[in-house]
Amino acid sequence: MSRITRALAALAVTALTGMGAAACASGGDGTSGDTAASTTVEGMTTTSAAVPGPAGSEFELAAAIAERWNELGGLEGDLGAATGPSEDVDGGSIAQFERGALVLTPAGRVFVVQGEILTAYLDSGGPGGDLGFPTADEASTDGGWISTFDGGVITYLDGVAEMELD
Repeated sequence: MSRITRALAALAVTALTGMGAAACASGGDGTSGDTAASTTVEGMTTTSAAVPGPAGSEFELAAAIAERWNELGGLEGDLGAATGPSEDVDGGSIAQFERGALVLTPAGRVFVVQGEILTAYLDSGGPGGDLGFPTADEASTDGGWISTFDGGVITYLDGVAEMELD
């Protein structure tokens, strides 16, 4: 089984598991009145959830991104409110918030990218660019921050962001 096939299978299982949990929580008919929705994309069922944006607005985000955002404190967390819907990119997606972004990889993992590293990442094409998807959350290092990606690294040290491609 190829890496892509395994990733798609994992996403499908995650989506179906989430749908089953929602159905159980709502009494089995899937009409709990919550903001989760499911859609079919190229034969695969995916879920999304509405999260708050500025001025009482709401945006649909990939369910895995919405879940991670909630784990990170939601509106009161480091990222703040969503600034738009998630954007699908190369088998994953990215959602931007007031103070950073969450990137969902094709393998179903969600990572935080913020600050000047996020600016450099987006300037280089984001998940659709040469760097590809993040491989870990941004981390502190001596004198700044570092973020690793499929295709390289971005560091922010002593006030300067630098990108290094593999």
